[in-house]
Formats: sequence, C-alpha cells, structure tokens
Amino acid sequence: MRLLGLRLDDHDACLCLYDNGKVSYIKTERIYQIKHHSYDNAHQWVIDLKKIFGLTPNDIDEIAVVADPLRYNIPHMWDFTTKKYTGVDDAECNVTHVEHHYAHALSACMYPETEYQFVFDGVGEIFQSGSNINGTVWSVFKNYKLIDRATTLFETTTPSNSFGVEYENLARHLKIEASHPEDLSGKLMSLQTFGKVNYNFVNYLEERLQDVKQQLTISCHPHNWEDFIGSESVANLTKLDFAASIHYFLQKQILKIIKKYAQPKDKILLTGGCAQNICWNTEIKKQFPNLLIVPQSADDGLAIGAMEFLRQKQKLKIGKFKNFPYSQNDYSTNSPSDDTIKTTAKYIADGKIVGWYQGNGEIGPRALGNRSILMNPMINNAKEIINSKVKHREDYRPFGATVLHEHQSDYFDVDFSNPYMLYLGKVIKSIPAITHVDGTCRFQTLKDENPVFRKLIEEFYKLTGIPLVLNTSLNQGGKPIAGSRLDALAVLENTELDVLVCGNEIIRKDS
Repeated sequence: MRLLGLRLDDHDACLCLYDNGKVSYIKTERIYQIKHHSYDNAHQWVIDLKKIFGLTPNDIDEIAVVADPLRYNIPHMWDFTTKKYTGVDDAECNVTHVEHHYAHALSACMYPETEYQFVFDGVGEIFQSGSNINGTVWSVFKNYKLIDRATTLFETTTPSNSFGVEYENLARHLKIEASHPEDLSGKLMSLQTFGKVNYNFVNYLEERLQDVKQQLTISCHPHNWEDFIGSESVANLTKLDFAASIHYFLQKQILKIIKKYAQPKDKILLTGGCAQNICWNTEIKKQFPNLLIVPQSADDGLAIGAMEFLRQKQKLKIGKFKNFPYSQNDYSTNSPSDDTIKTTAKYIADGKIVGWYQGNGEIGPRALGNRSILMNPMINNAKEIINSKVKHREDYRPFGATVLHEHQSDYFDVDFSNPYMLYLGKVIKSIPAITHVDGTCRFQTLKDENPVFRKLIEEFYKLTGIPLVLNTSLNQGGKPIAGSRLDALAVLENTELDVLVCGNEIIRKDS
C-alpha cells in the first residue's frame, strides 16, 4: 500500500511517502533552492511526485494533508483531529486533513512512543468561527490524545499569546531582519545571549501573569521594560537585557506547562517550531532527562506526521526510513575513498574551508555531516572568516561543532547524547571558533550514525589531536542547504569556500 503525507502551503512544504513499509521524504526547498519554499497552488505536488518518487496520483492509495484551510476557503471549527479534505487538486484517492499540532505530535514516528507530546509553535491550525479567525498556538497530548490547548484570536493578521510569535516580535523589536519570518528566531537566539537576564524583571512579569493563555503577549510587551526601568531612554539602551530576560521568561512559562502534566522521569516529546530553540531545549532536558526532540520538529516534519496518521489508520507495519536522519530523497553520492577522506582531513587541518557533500541530505535544518561546511576549530578567527566569506551573515552568529562521542565530556559540560545538534553545552576547553559569547556551543555528538563523517573526524584527530570540527550547513547565505551537486558547486563558485568534496570527487577553488 502506498500512502502520501503532504505539507503544501504557507512555508516549509514537504512530501512523505509510505510504500509498503519503506518511507521516503523530501523537503521541497532542497529541490527549488528557495528558503522555506511552499507551493502557491494545489497541483504542483503532482509534478514533484513524479519527478522525485516516480509515481502519479493513480499510484497512491490514500493521502493526508496538513494545510491552511483559509487559503482554500474551507470552513471548519477548530476542535478536530482529522476530517475529509477537498482542497488538493488531482487527487484520485481519499484525502484526509490532519490537524497541524496532531501531525507534529505524530512526526516522531521513527522512535518509540512517548507518554506526553508537547507542541509549541507560532500558530498551528488556522480556523474560522463566524466572523472570527482563530489559531492554535500550543497543544498538549497524552498518548496522542489532546488534553490541553491554547487558541488565539487573530487581530489583523497577527496571533497573540503564542510563544513562537512573541519570540519573533522580540526579534523585530531588536530590529533584526530576515528574508523570511521563520528565520528571525534563530538570529534572536544568538543575539539575546549578549544581554543579561534581569531576574527582578522576570519576577515582576510573573507576579502580573495570571493566565499564560490570555496574557503572554501583554507580558512580553516592551512597555513593561520601560515601566520597570523607569526611563524610556535607558530602556532603549538596554534592549539586549530586555531580550535576554524575555527569552528566559518564555522558557519558564514553557516549563510550567510541561510540569503541569509530566513528571521528571516521564518520556515526553517536545515538537513544533519552538523545539528548535536549543537554549530552551537544554534546560528542559536537564529537568526531564527522557525528553525526545527529533530534527524535523518544525513544519518540515508535518508531512511525516500526516503519513504516520495514515499508517496507523491502515494498521500497517511501522515505516522504515533509509538511514535516518540522512533521509532526504535528494541527489546522493557514492562514498569517498580512504585517500579522499585523508586528503580532506589534511585540508581542514591546514585551515581550508571545506564543503562536504556526501550521501543523502539530513532531515531538519541542522548540518549533521552530509551537507556541511567544515573548518579547523582551533583557528581563532574561523567564525569571522566563514561569516564574512561564505555565509555573509551577521557577525554575532556562532557556529556549531561535531565531536566524537567518546570525547564529548572532555569538551562540553553535558552528559547526554546530542546526535541532532538540538542542545548546547558549556565549552570546557578554549576553542574560540565554536564558543559563543556566553561560553556555550551548539554541538553534535557522533557515534556510528555516520561512518564516513566519523572517519573524517578521526583522521583530523590524528593530524591535530582535536576530536572535533567546526560544522555548519552547506549553503550560501539566504539559500537552503544544498540538495544537489550543482547546488554544492554554486556554493563553491559564489563564496570563498576553498574546497568542495562531493562523494569521492575533490574540487579545489583554485583549480
């Protein structure tokens, strides 16, 4: 049986195919090289279904979609889990609309089930009731059954009392700019660490917060900072402290919601766009050690959740991803030879900026060793070099690292594995290139999940005595991660990357 999960509109479109137990996936931005790509129609998916999976709508037995019903003028009330859907053109089979947050909760299907599923994002399902437009902003499920939810009334086009939206609003207050609103939060997460949390201000806000569902937006308003400081001028001069304090305040509110339902030893899932906030994730993980977060926690996981709904509905065997999380159905390569790996390790040790394109791409937004730009982390100004010469982005934004698992405790102060680069740790040894202003680093621990990448770092370790590398995504500034050899060559062509290693092929910039 063939089942298809679709996320078509708004942003981060993706397709997930269940084909007799085998699961295939693609995030369409990798194909079109448009950041946060979405379809502007309901039929383009048919062309991509043929191009990527070699199938037509006639080959699909059932479809589930996560979609914005307002875009297609499909009226419904908010309190639904699934319902029949008619907004997908060219579908030859039954189509089910899966509620946005429910799809998030189901998107971790490649792992054993959790007891509680917590979904925090900007806005999930958008619905209309009478003349009012509403949306879901967070949901709590127990064994995938809804037990609590916050909804918001849209005033103009902006939802209120949403953790994700308040974080974006905070970024705008700091005059952060991005080509897409989904990128504001990542920039703010880096910038707010330059401020200092004013704990008295946080207490001031909490004393006035009676209901997080109704008053979150009021609490996060910049006027509160002005009132607390007592001077508009000083408040403007200390915006970074305000940002750091609100960042911490939002983290505390999320933890309160989780603690209301879950006990510290419970197995819980955190998902939705807010689960990309590594600062919040790390604190939650410390208090809930059985926390699970998957790399596709943002909307690029919705098609997976839709597929999983159909799989459970049809009572089929659990789908198997090929080499998860390296499961993008994009342009793949053959493995590099040992000589190519050793040569690449020498380039990195010598201070070259190396593009590394191997196998299939990673699911999620983090570079985990198949679509990476790599550099020697002991070069003091490596961060400045890559920010200015390759990424062309703000100079305050840090870079992550990948460390061999057995050496994790020598470099970072956390004792849990971090295979998807979703947590941060304090850097124990002096490594300026990967150490942020607050002394932390977003890092990936590497066991045997990626043998080729592991072998590369092992060779680098032999040359330098350092069992980790600076690791960032293989893309140009403002572009998605490379999804083909041509995309990777464009990074080499249009930036000051020194070397691109694509499969077993080494391409030098100066050649």
